[in-house]
Amino acid sequence: MDKYQQRLDQIAKRAKEFRRVLVDPQVDQDRGEFITDSAVRSDNIKAEAEDSIFDAAGEGRDFIAGLAAQSVRAYEKQHGHLPSDEMMASAMHTVENMLNPQSDGLKEIMDNATGAGSNTQGSMSVSDGLIKRNHQVALVVPTMLMSVTADMITHIPANYDKSEIFRIHRRAGSTFGDLEKGDRIDIDFMGQYTTLDQRRLAGTGNGEDKRFEYSTQADQGRVMPIYSGRVRVYVDRNVVAKDTGSGQLIGQFSQGGSTVVVTGTVDYEKGKIIIDFSEAIKTGIDVHVAFDVNIESQPELIPMIDHEMESWTLYPHESALASSASIQAAFGAKREFNLDLNAMQLQNARNLLSAEKDRRRLNDMYFFVSGEHEWCRSIPVGLSFRDHYEALAETLENISMEMMVETKTSGLVGMVCGPKAAALLKSIGAPHFQRAPGYRHIPQPHYVGKLWGYDLKEDPFMDDPWAILCYAKGRSHGDAGYVGADAISAINYAHPILRNLRHENTLYELAYRDLHPYLGRKYFRKLRLVAKDEVLNSI
Repeated sequence: MDKYQQRLDQIAKRAKEFRRVLVDPQVDQDRGEFITDSAVRSDNIKAEAEDSIFDAAGEGRDFIAGLAAQSVRAYEKQHGHLPSDEMMASAMHTVENMLNPQSDGLKEIMDNATGAGSNTQGSMSVSDGLIKRNHQVALVVPTMLMSVTADMITHIPANYDKSEIFRIHRRAGSTFGDLEKGDRIDIDFMGQYTTLDQRRLAGTGNGEDKRFEYSTQADQGRVMPIYSGRVRVYVDRNVVAKDTGSGQLIGQFSQGGSTVVVTGTVDYEKGKIIIDFSEAIKTGIDVHVAFDVNIESQPELIPMIDHEMESWTLYPHESALASSASIQAAFGAKREFNLDLNAMQLQNARNLLSAEKDRRRLNDMYFFVSGEHEWCRSIPVGLSFRDHYEALAETLENISMEMMVETKTSGLVGMVCGPKAAALLKSIGAPHFQRAPGYRHIPQPHYVGKLWGYDLKEDPFMDDPWAILCYAKGRSHGDAGYVGADAISAINYAHPILRNLRHENTLYELAYRDLHPYLGRKYFRKLRLVAKDEVLNSI
């Protein structure tokens, strides 16, 4: 539990620093809105960045902080809310790794980037290398906030060697009510545990028995004293008798046209109740007793809750991409077209790694999806387009209910659609569908808007154009089906020019991207929009 709490503390600490430098300086604190004057925003951000991790970027400090702050505004405008604390903390951790690495392993990686320790230009130890590093660091926050999967995953600490993911379970610390010691208390638990006013089954009528007995010792495994004056007897869920406060039960009720008298005794100290009926209780009729446990005389009876922590160790995965050009080609491009061929190759390689990050995560989610549903997109005779597609909301609600029951943390939060499914859902229109401000259709996974309150995203190159990936994500750390983090965002290693007269660069990235070890698949469902003549086979 201590390690889990430390994790939450670190998330809160880094998220607070992110807001201090990149969010609060842009917001009018009185109105709670972004400041419209860009000059005022810029001055505020520069002032806060002076005393932050961005100081380690030297002259690049204001550039990095300004670009990150701009991406925060763009994210808020598109989604209608700020990034989560997890996202903020993860971004700050990656920036720390690259600007001020604390571990020896990270220092070595960063020192060697762009050829440190050699005589090549661009070493991190010289100004050109620092400029390149700063440009790479400047892309950390914008790349994360532009990622379509960033709000679909749990962000874990961006350690360069390994990281832990936790899951906390609640268990009954004592036998009480409907739980025995050690029983897991899930979010769907609907029984009696913390309440000291208990209602228990004393027995069920068989047409012969007139006496029913209830003992806390027999039922709960220990004697539980009872408050006097708080005992009730229920027959067929109707109150038929109460205790007098002096150990006697008195009451009556009607059964089959005749009056049944109820008497009995209560041993408050021993927690025993004896109920006598003047006539036998009919077959199948339940007899319950209700009472309040007297914890004043035995405080040790207060039900307890224990926490059990599971943890899994995850290791980062590497990505690498090399680019190469001959010195002759580089000189020719510069001479004839005024193009920096090396810079172009580096930019293209970096863009490919960034785009592949989203695609890799999505491909993993498609692969691990648990459960498939189908819904007929063909409009039945007599129904309008809108009437038919409004019925899709019911299917989504059913999927959401399945997810909530299985994950015990969250129902449906959003969807990633293939191109044809996205086109159809976008055509539903207002008020059910709201397009994101400034939306543009682009050839990469992207955010589209809201449909019935769910986030709607599009993957233009999904293998199945009519498929929809439905995903859930809870509000607490770890409540997602996928975990990820960038230990080192793409950095460049510039290689020395040897006798082959070729200029080579290698981009290297270290990142976590894994299915959550605990119920990860349960957070994903597939929904296919099928035509009338296709076989419907919901699973």
